[in-house]
Amino acid sequence: MSNTLKIACAALLACCAARYGLAEANGGALTLASGEFPPYSSEKLPQGGISAAIVREAFLAAGMAAPRIAFLPWKRGYSETEQNRFAASFPYARDANREKQFLFSTPLHLDHFSYIVRQGDEDAAKGRWRGKRLCLPLGWTTAYIAADARKYQWRLERPPTLDNCLKMLNSNIVDMVSCNDFVASFTIRQLYGERSPFVIASVGRQQISALYLIVSRRRPDASQLIRQFNQGLAALHRSGRYQQLVQQSRDASSSQ
Repeated sequence: MSNTLKIACAALLACCAARYGLAEANGGALTLASGEFPPYSSEKLPQGGISAAIVREAFLAAGMAAPRIAFLPWKRGYSETEQNRFAASFPYARDANREKQFLFSTPLHLDHFSYIVRQGDEDAAKGRWRGKRLCLPLGWTTAYIAADARKYQWRLERPPTLDNCLKMLNSNIVDMVSCNDFVASFTIRQLYGERSPFVIASVGRQQISALYLIVSRRRPDASQLIRQFNQGLAALHRSGRYQQLVQQSRDASSSQ
């Protein structure tokens, strides 16, 4: 390799380090992206929601500075994180397309998802789903519903938010909504109070739903950042702090 090429490579590496620098090396706080997915994440919730609280404390437990968190529309946050404009984003479900672009942490949350239907709709509640209309918010992964969608030839509606989906369900514009149970119960309570107009279908009930922090494969220190974050998250589990944060969030959510 010529001296000129060596100098050019060194300059390029220095530029990358200056741009993306490792938080653990310079003590600087990284900026992460998230979005509205209450009660897991929301700019309107204390500490930004339970996911934000866990992520923040996992960074601290790993010896890194507490990150700044920017709340953005999901599509924008996803795209800009993939381009490495944000160090990481959360909380995301895992699917094959995302795995091509991102590294995934160990799970932030292990929950369930179900199909939500209107009270009184016996066909939807009992799994007679041929040709039904399913609502899934724009930007949410189709991984959990893809097999059923093909099998039953569903028509898929993709409005911007879960609120939109639930209102469409209540107005008989769609027949079903697929959602994480914890998020669904929180949002339904916010919209309709304690008297929900919906039930969970008895078929396809409580399938496992895992959510993660993701880091772009374009990021030079992606593997190191994921490894350090996982170490911090593991420390929260060992100390009991993780469960304490989750319980505090669930108690707060049930009272709202």
